[in-house]
Amino acid sequence: MLRAIILIVTFVTVKGDGCIQLSFGENGNVCICNSTYCDTIEVPQLQKDQFLWYISTKDGKMMEYSINNFSTENKSETKVLTLDSSQKYQKIFGFGGAMTDAAALNIRTLSNETQHKLLESYFGSTGIGYTYCRIPIAGTDFSTRPYTYDDVPGDITLSNFSLVEEDDYKIEYLQRIKNIMPDPDNLRLFTTSWSAPAWMKNTNSIKWGALKPEYKQLYADYIKKFFDAYKERGIEIWGITPGNEPLNGLIPFFSFNAMLWMPDEEAEWSVNYLAPTLSAYKDLVYMAMDDQRYGLSWYPDIMFRNQKAKDLFSGIAIHWYVDEIFSPDRITNTHNKYPDKFLLMTEACTGSSGTDPFGPKVQLGSWIRGERYMLDIIENLLHWVNGWIDWNIALNETGGPNWAGNNVDSPIIVMPQKDQFYKQPMFYAIAHFSKFVPVDSYRISIEEISLSFQNKIKSIAFLTPEQKIIVVIVNKDDDPVPLTIKDKIGNKIMDINLPPRSFHTISYLAEQ
Repeated sequence: MLRAIILIVTFVTVKGDGCIQLSFGENGNVCICNSTYCDTIEVPQLQKDQFLWYISTKDGKMMEYSINNFSTENKSETKVLTLDSSQKYQKIFGFGGAMTDAAALNIRTLSNETQHKLLESYFGSTGIGYTYCRIPIAGTDFSTRPYTYDDVPGDITLSNFSLVEEDDYKIEYLQRIKNIMPDPDNLRLFTTSWSAPAWMKNTNSIKWGALKPEYKQLYADYIKKFFDAYKERGIEIWGITPGNEPLNGLIPFFSFNAMLWMPDEEAEWSVNYLAPTLSAYKDLVYMAMDDQRYGLSWYPDIMFRNQKAKDLFSGIAIHWYVDEIFSPDRITNTHNKYPDKFLLMTEACTGSSGTDPFGPKVQLGSWIRGERYMLDIIENLLHWVNGWIDWNIALNETGGPNWAGNNVDSPIIVMPQKDQFYKQPMFYAIAHFSKFVPVDSYRISIEEISLSFQNKIKSIAFLTPEQKIIVVIVNKDDDPVPLTIKDKIGNKIMDINLPPRSFHTISYLAEQ
């Protein structure tokens, strides 16, 4: 028998470091940060009979927490979540974002002190626990111009290969990130190229087309020069995909940097040219595809007909655009076919033509966009994805710079004229996971028993290496939802009431 304990809920804003809000009306709110102040997330110590409850709401709460005692009876007869930590699924690798040219250029518009607050918000001990950072090889659409590291036609010796000024900024910030992370060994940097130099391609265009066969080795040498140049500057790279969104290169005159890799060609080039050329980087992790969910599982199926490619690639990288059209069952089916391959979501953003074709590029304070992040992370992780990486970690209020006009939104928007940056609901949607679900956590079983409120809430649960149970919940409804959470192993009960349009993280010690 559990002893009787009264459920006590008292919201406590993080000690002096709460959100300074700026309202954008019906859209929602942002939190303002500057050179001297930025909200942080406190994680207090718990007793065995207590649980932590963090809440973010559309009406303005951001990561406010309360310390509560377990209950002895169900107060909700409508919605019950049952957890079973003895049923474990995939290991969680972590969360992160991309250090693009645009991100680095935007961070650079802020004072040094405000830059530190921004990087700390993502990667520092008072931040949200990022462990991944994606770095492009040369330019993307999120650059001020289309470029590669060697745009001199016919330079078959690559004598004109050179990093650019934006690399100096990115490398500086990556070094600073390593210095502020609680454990810099947890930082995983991975990379990909959007296109080979145009003169190496059969279209002579940076926007579309494929690599000329005679330049397969030269292009691998080009990639190695990037690895070597970053290593000389103290940046070690954990992983690589052969190319960003390889199917974009099929589209004549695509709107920005792209290069075609059909799956059999990606496999053959990776095995015969890329991997041998990068052989000095012995622990380098190779990930296949790096494209939309619609490529599952046929793209890796064709790649892995090449047994050497199947042996080479440890994981499969996917993006989130047009997910609404393609079922997440594609991810589960891919996992079932290749249970030894991890699955990593490597790019997501709102405001793009693929996710918000008729919406604004940047929508400050948008709760709906934060909700989309929350739901997407839950959906992917429920279908065996091991980690979730956002796109640009910082953009300006127009969603750029972007030389192709493909501006989008970001969890952090910089306001250089005020030496401020805004943390959007998307930032806190990620934080509800990344702050509390560290590397090497496991997803665990969670079952929903609902008598009403069908599809109004979505949930997922984890067991951390520190033996904490983490439950993440989103309430999509405009009304509050009473909820009972039962821990099958620990015989614990939590009766809570989810406010309208809200994100939640619940944390407590697992039964030993």
